[in-house]
Amino acid sequence: MAERLNITEQFGKSLALLLSEKIRPAYPGFDSSSFVQAVDEGVVGKTYTQRVVFIAEQLFEHLPEDYAEAIGILLAILGEENPNETGMFTHYWWIMPVGKFVELFGLDDYELSIKAIEEITKRNTGEYAIRPFIRHYPDLCLKQMNNWAQSD
Repeated sequence: MAERLNITEQFGKSLALLLSEKIRPAYPGFDSSSFVQAVDEGVVGKTYTQRVVFIAEQLFEHLPEDYAEAIGILLAILGEENPNETGMFTHYWWIMPVGKFVELFGLDDYELSIKAIEEITKRNTGEYAIRPFIRHYPDLCLKQMNNWAQSD
């Protein structure tokens, strides 16, 4: 029987390989080997949270420089919506670095980032990603969250 990785260890080489498999069809120019190697070597000694940040930073380094293009690729890999909240940590855990990517690199593009957070939330959580947007765009975010609260 294969040994199960703890949550921290899940955010390492195995996740880099999974993300690479998902990204390559959406972005054929993705340098999977460089990404996997950077993640594998870079997460050593890091906590869970530090690993999520590091993987998001590596996505930033390995995806197109244009935020709209990069986020388009990341949204393309999300897959089907989560039918209920119980799957967010069992089937969609790998999306955490995508939310962190939006949080770290999307603040200058409110509209696109809010749409990305909405899509992420349909599968995992956008709780952390939205925080800097609430601080930077409080009125817009309050209006958006009210709209979300009224939707299905």
